[in-house]
Amino acid sequence: MKRLRLQYRIALATFLPLTLFALASIGLGAYALTVIPRGIVLERQAALSQLAAAAVAGNLQSHQRLLESVAGELAAASGDMSRQQGTLAERAGSLAAFGGGVRLLDRRGTVLAATPSARDALGQNLTSRGYLLPVIAGGGAVFTTLPQGADGEPPRIAIAVPLRRKGTIEGVLAGEINLQQDDWAPGLALLGAGQAGRAYLIDSAGTILFHPQRWRVGQSVQGDVALSSLARDRRARSILYRPAGTREQVVAALAPLPGVPWALIVEEPWRPILATIAPYRWTVAGLMLAGLGLSLLLLFASLRGVTRPLTALVAAGQGVAEGQPFQPLAEEGPPDLRVLMRAVNGMVARLAEQRAALRRYARQVLVSQEEERRRLSRDLHDETVQDLVALTQRLELCVNALETDPGAARQRLAELQRMAQQTLSEVRRLSNSLRPAALEDLGLPSAVQMLTDDLARDLAGAQVHCEVVGRQEPLPADLDLVVYRVCQEALNNVRKHAATAEHVNVALFYETWGIMLMVEDDGPGFQPPHDGLPDADSDLGLMGMYERAAQVSGQLHIISEPGQGTTVTLRVPKPLAVQPSPGEASESGL
Repeated sequence: MKRLRLQYRIALATFLPLTLFALASIGLGAYALTVIPRGIVLERQAALSQLAAAAVAGNLQSHQRLLESVAGELAAASGDMSRQQGTLAERAGSLAAFGGGVRLLDRRGTVLAATPSARDALGQNLTSRGYLLPVIAGGGAVFTTLPQGADGEPPRIAIAVPLRRKGTIEGVLAGEINLQQDDWAPGLALLGAGQAGRAYLIDSAGTILFHPQRWRVGQSVQGDVALSSLARDRRARSILYRPAGTREQVVAALAPLPGVPWALIVEEPWRPILATIAPYRWTVAGLMLAGLGLSLLLLFASLRGVTRPLTALVAAGQGVAEGQPFQPLAEEGPPDLRVLMRAVNGMVARLAEQRAALRRYARQVLVSQEEERRRLSRDLHDETVQDLVALTQRLELCVNALETDPGAARQRLAELQRMAQQTLSEVRRLSNSLRPAALEDLGLPSAVQMLTDDLARDLAGAQVHCEVVGRQEPLPADLDLVVYRVCQEALNNVRKHAATAEHVNVALFYETWGIMLMVEDDGPGFQPPHDGLPDADSDLGLMGMYERAAQVSGQLHIISEPGQGTTVTLRVPKPLAVQPSPGEASESGL
């Protein structure tokens, strides 16, 4: 009876998930084949249109910059119409892109000069063109469209820029482009999307400025409801619609041209896109097979449930190897496995205690070192330094008191003076290294700056840079000391092992949550120890850095590879008593 119930449980655990997974696969497949491709295609079409719009805008703006360059030359010849006409004649080759000619108008709209292709407009008044007043009023470039003239003149676009002289707009330089020319914008012809796709330009009124089908130039998109709505919206988006009089759906995307009051529309038939998605229907079958395989795995797991404790043991061991904290394992499974789990839990607990004891010992060593350094620093400062100062003063008095000029004696006294000053400097440096007085007197940023200055003197061929970022705030003395010591050890490692480095950067970042120290060098690099545990005596300095960071709940990260330089990053949080409130953090702007 128990065996029969077990079989029922196994069957229920197998076929119920299989059924649910199969239904979910079918639903997901149906959703994927209907909704997801459409969304992906619309996003892709919108992105394509924006990229194409940026390219077209760059092309048009290059025309604008060309006109602005010529306008600068014409402004230099302001008042000399013959010289201005000669300038336009000389630049006719570079202005050939303006098939409708380039004209120079005064503030009243009268044509003063023109390129050879537009000389018939000399003396005419072109105020009706529509770009004169906007340029004079706005003081910037204007892009506009010119409808087909009554005399059969083809539709054109005009780019007009102001002619400034000494800050005053004296006229307008306008270039016109025939929209039905094939070469006015060669890049547009390459914007077709797919084999049957097309891209075309429209102005703010919906008039087509460029179209691969030249007979469409000058027509309006307002006749199509979907495209009309897309054009009125004037923002980058894409739609799936069916053009009037057709059965085929089309993906259309509109993107405004940056800096130009026009827009680009990219269209592509939906059927070819759908054809590329059809092979993914096999995904549904694959999901069904995956569901069957999952059910078999569940059955296999049910029959071999005894392996679960072992799997948990292996996973826990891998986590410990990667530095994660060990969590006691549940004692489950057969009796033998429960005994094994109990033994492993006890063994890991003892190892954790030993490791904690080692950290406590290392912390005591560090504390003792700091106390010893404090005592040595005090003794050196109160005795040795004072004696050396007195010696230096006496030597200066002796040198100044000599009335005669015995060269040898004076030379020896000067040499003694230099030696005493050098000794004084070295003793002060030793005092600072044992217990940094600058840290207590001047603060952490100045103390770190002194460390970098010392390194810069030792490594004459390296560029050593130090910077402080953020609003400096006083921190507890133990935090400042940890940051200082880690910086000191990192720079000592640069001095010892990366003397060939060309650049050393030290940065202090004051954040709302605490302080961060970063020391970078482009030296030879090395293989850092794993989890701060040294493999040799040479790594004890690094272990000290890790231990100091752990004392103040900080995090130390060392990133280095042979030949790739070294980056040491220390993050030390503020104690809870000095953590800023949310309002203060927001007011600080950090």
